[in-house]
Amino acid sequence: MTHYGDQNRIDEYIRCQVIGEEYFAAAFEMDPYTRAVYRRLRELYWTISRILKRDNGDARPRLSFPAYAGPEPEEGRIFVDATDFIMSGKATGIQRVVKELATNAAALGLAHPVAILGGRLVAASGASFEKIEVRSGDILFLADAGWNRLNDYPVLLDDFRAKGGKVVGCLFDLFPLTYPALYTRALVVNFHAWMHRVLFECDAIVAISKSVADSFEAFIRGAAHTPRAGLKLGWWRLGADIEQREIAAPAEAVALLTRRAPFFLSVGTIEMRKGYPIALEAFERLWADSVNANFIIVGRRGWNASALEARLREHPEKGRRLFWLDNATDADLSLLYREARAVILPSIAEGFGLPLVEAAHFGAPVIASDIDVFREIGGEGVRYFQVAQPEGLLACIRDTLAGGQVAAKVPEITWRDSTIELMKMLREGSYQKSIG
Repeated sequence: MTHYGDQNRIDEYIRCQVIGEEYFAAAFEMDPYTRAVYRRLRELYWTISRILKRDNGDARPRLSFPAYAGPEPEEGRIFVDATDFIMSGKATGIQRVVKELATNAAALGLAHPVAILGGRLVAASGASFEKIEVRSGDILFLADAGWNRLNDYPVLLDDFRAKGGKVVGCLFDLFPLTYPALYTRALVVNFHAWMHRVLFECDAIVAISKSVADSFEAFIRGAAHTPRAGLKLGWWRLGADIEQREIAAPAEAVALLTRRAPFFLSVGTIEMRKGYPIALEAFERLWADSVNANFIIVGRRGWNASALEARLREHPEKGRRLFWLDNATDADLSLLYREARAVILPSIAEGFGLPLVEAAHFGAPVIASDIDVFREIGGEGVRYFQVAQPEGLLACIRDTLAGGQVAAKVPEITWRDSTIELMKMLREGSYQKSIG
């Protein structure tokens, strides 16, 4: 449970980061002429984009999944929506989950990866993207970040349900609603619409942790728009075996990094809620005392973090004791997990915290902010510091360097077992709660 003092520190952290972003943006404010040219170019871009769109209402898909490996069930097929992953090619936390679920479900013959293109449900195995005819008893699991492509969903879901199918939403977190200052206005608006137009209309919702499920249950008690009658609520654990499909060796530059000096690792998109400024302040204090320890961040560019990105790029320790890897492979990440003195998770809010389980899988100690979901997932196998408090993190780092921490002991499951557990819940309807 988040305490009053913790919430005060979180609020102050967010306030400082948002103000910093606004100052950074103001420093690069365009003059009136440049702004007018920019707007014209942007209008031209959207005009050309609309002309070039295919008849399915969207751009050409960029990815697909292996073929479905199982026999076709007589009734009750399960479809895993991977639209945003397929169309965008992103590799952030949500897309990593979608990729693993859809790949394992297809390989195990438990579910079909699908996409929603132009309001139609299509197969996402191979390159054909053939339209799927919905049958009674089918289940559509909305695993992906559908709020990024909201317009395609409501009509299709109505049609899916009208033909006797059931729709189950996946809930990663509620942060665009609980911490809207951390996100762009467009994302907040889209997520709010997704919540009310899609999730509230689902037959069931499955969260990626009990903490997220509890947050959702608390949220709907104060919501003006109540969910569908009989709504079920469940949760399950994510997997952690990213090494299974390694093909290439890690990059030599990454291998060299692991041999330079003791290093600490953080993994996650560059965005405010990940708490990178908290970790960076702790390391700056460490470096000021001439302590030889490196800090490596693995994560792609996110949103509302231009000032932080500039700080990372222009930091005096960049390339010396501070490293930001924005395009690391699974092989790179596996090596970094194995060799890290500890993995640091300084987040102020998380839905699950996949790097925590991955770190434990590779035998790395974990230092994490003391938030509910990390306690749920990490238990006593993790060392905690007070959220948004660099001093507490610094003490943990010093203690780890002195040999005061061993590998995290966190219960884990493979992505194969995680997928089996989820598909069993969907097929049997064995959700933990009924809240509608």
